[in-house]
Amino acid sequence: MNPGPPHHASIDDPVADDYWSFEDDHGHKHVSRVTLGRPAPIPQDANGDWYCPLIIGHAVPITVSMVGVGPVDALLNAARFVREHFHELRKVSPRASPPGSTDSK
Repeated sequence: MNPGPPHHASIDDPVADDYWSFEDDHGHKHVSRVTLGRPAPIPQDANGDWYCPLIIGHAVPITVSMVGVGPVDALLNAARFVREHFHELRKVSPRASPPGSTDSK
């Protein structure tokens, strides 16, 4: 049996790392850190599939590994997951300032 992609509590070598702001259903503004890791082969995978770790840092972080048949497919699946996750929210904006920052992007 294939153990599947590894679980990542953090991403040390990100391909993309950004802060996105959005509004919840009550009109409150939130900022989440969105980090996509570097695609890697799934260890001991019989098919040679790849995974791409991603973390969306909300109050309760979402940590997943998106799978693909190769590195580009895994990365595209991770990007698609991020897009779909934020699709239901309002006033989504990439390049937000990190929480506690005095920068205005």
